[in-house]
This record gives sequence, structure tokens and C-alpha cells, in this order.
Amino acid sequence: MQEERRAVEAAISADIGGLGGDVTLEDLFAEEWMREHTDAPSIGAFVAEGDFDVTDQESFEEVPDEEWDDHVAANSEFESWRAMLNAAIESYVRTRILDAETDAGSFDPDARRLDDER
Repeated sequence: MQEERRAVEAAISADIGGLGGDVTLEDLFAEEWMREHTDAPSIGAFVAEGDFDVTDQESFEEVPDEEWDDHVAANSEFESWRAMLNAAIESYVRTRILDAETDAGSFDPDARRLDDER
């Protein structure tokens, strides 16, 4: 089962456009996030537990929406794949913003405005 999960995880490591840089499903669905919001420890395990025939990105996208939504609703706190994906994207972006603020030394958007007003 572990090998199957790894194969599924590798198969669905496609880039997600629009988020800047190369973002994979594993990036979006971090293991900690998956354990908190689903019955699975990883996105690969989540897909594998659905008994879908996923071997690559194309086969992942070919899973019928209704079957995928049913699996998501039965094994997560979300009603649909779209809701789960949106929540993961929101979490991913929020985490990246916090990481960037930490790297920049606690960003304060009002600090510049105050300096300009002086």
C-alpha cells in the first residue's frame, strides 16, 4: 500500500498555475493539512483510498467529478473537491505570506505610511 501511495503522489505532482512558481498538489495538500481536514495522511493516500485508477496527471483529471466529490464528502470535512481545493489554496497562500513576512522581519504595511507622513 505504501508503494501505491508513493506512486499516486508522484503521478499527481503537476504544477498548479496561478500561484507563482511551481506548486504541486503535495505543496497545496501538506501532510499536516491533510491530517487535520481529511481521513488520510497525504494527498496520495487520499487518492489511493478512493480506489481511482490514477497513474498520472491526465488520469487524475479523468476521475468523474461526481465520484471525486462523493469521495471528498465521505472522507473529509468538505462537500466537494472544489471546496477542498479552495481551502487548501487559501491555507497555502496564507502560509506563504506569513513565511514571507517572517523572512522580511515582520512586515508592517502601516510603517511606511507613517514614515511618509512625517
